Amino acid sequence: MEEPLRSKLDDAIHLAREVGAPQIVDFTLEHNGTSHAFEARIYAESVESAKTSGLVITILDVSETRAHEMTLRALMREVSHRSKNLLAIVQSVAMQTARHTGTIEDFLLKFRGRLHALSSTQDLVTDSDWQGTRFHDLVTAQLSRTGVAVRSDPGPVQLKGLDPIIGPNTALHLGLALHELATNSVLHGALGDGHSGSITISLRVADADRLEFVWHELIRGNDTRPTQAKRFGTLVLEKVVPLSVSGSASYDPEPQEVRYELSIPAQQLGK
Repeated sequence: MEEPLRSKLDDAIHLAREVGAPQIVDFTLEHNGTSHAFEARIYAESVESAKTSGLVITILDVSETRAHEMTLRALMREVSHRSKNLLAIVQSVAMQTARHTGTIEDFLLKFRGRLHALSSTQDLVTDSDWQGTRFHDLVTAQLSRTGVAVRSDPGPVQLKGLDPIIGPNTALHLGLALHELATNSVLHGALGDGHSGSITISLRVADADRLEFVWHELIRGNDTRPTQAKRFGTLVLEKVVPLSVSGSASYDPEPQEVRYELSIPAQQLGK
């Protein structure tokens, strides 16, 4: 036993005798190149005259407990960090939604929808222990509110291409983009009343370092489309999302066709 540890134990023994209260000493020892954590508990045993008659010392190997505690602390730090990021996103969405709406009713309607989009993605990320979410699961979750089934074969909404795990940050922002595209389609496009058409959603390899997300919407029965120049949804699609995922985007809404392409660096994929 090394002198610093011996001295620490001697001090604890002396204090246990003096005050009559249990003392705890934590220490580590190396064995075959591996560090082990121990906990020594020192109890003073007394007789009726209140004079110490002896000591009880127990030493426990608490390596596994300490490892679990370290993992829990790391997890809590990660949760705190991600919670702050999510709150920052929510705050930004609230401010920008308010800036681009004229009435409190319109603000509440749009903000609730965007908040639900973030919440749906957050549920997927949390269920994966913060690893991210499958691309197909993300698309299905975001389009579930439209009431149209997402299918792998031709239909109103067809999902094609790769199905990798998308990292948490990219998943949150891509989910927000999907929400804006789906909402716009319900209001003015292929999923809206009085219109028909089809939507193809895909994720494909653009090159060795990039993936490309594509939303391609064909619309029948629509001759006009509201201007997108000052809408927050357009800002999300063209600026917020690509900047947040270190990518680039193009958005071309036309009366009978909508095409959105988002380039995503491969390192944004989850593990």
